[in-house]
Amino acid sequence: MKVDVLVIGGGNAALCAALMAREAGASVMLLEAAPPEWRGGNSMHTRNLRCMHDAPQDVLVDAYPEEEYWQDLLKVTGGLTNEKLARLVIRASSTCRPWMRSHGVHFQPSLSGALHTARTNAFFMGGGKALVNAFYRSAGKLGVRIRYNAPVERLELEDGRFVASNKPTGASALSASRPARVCWPRAASSPTSTGFGRPGARTCAVNGQPTTS
Repeated sequence: MKVDVLVIGGGNAALCAALMAREAGASVMLLEAAPPEWRGGNSMHTRNLRCMHDAPQDVLVDAYPEEEYWQDLLKVTGGLTNEKLARLVIRASSTCRPWMRSHGVHFQPSLSGALHTARTNAFFMGGGKALVNAFYRSAGKLGVRIRYNAPVERLELEDGRFVASNKPTGASALSASRPARVCWPRAASSPTSTGFGRPGARTCAVNGQPTTS
């Protein structure tokens, strides 16, 4: 089977990629390794979105300008950050919420008294599970084909270009004009986080789903 865009992964990033590709007119298939009840990977455990803004916006107070966001990102990454890409994402964070709302995601303010997050973070109403469910509902309405219990074992490449993805032995291969692998790079099935090389990070547990793409 061939589609225009094949999305490998079923979390927040994968769903955003699938929705935007479908909005652009592409035929899209999304492969989620988990069954429906465990869909979404670690996105089910998320709760908010950090947003740049130069003035108060609906659920956000005061301002959180680009440069402050960038400096905060440098601190948490120890400087190991691609500035051009990071600033692109930071700027997009100021305008992405209307698009998310159009796909059924709702936001709420930070808890009363939590001034630091009230200024920087827009919280998902219902948490990560509600976020994931809203995106899956919208994807279904738009005609994104979704396959559950569909782990990808390997990718076929020809002259460095994507040809097809292969599911476990006995399953058919899938090909696409554009592949998009957008699952979270730290395997959720792993009991510990790699922590990007930080000392002691291997002792930190992560919120893990039993199945990942």
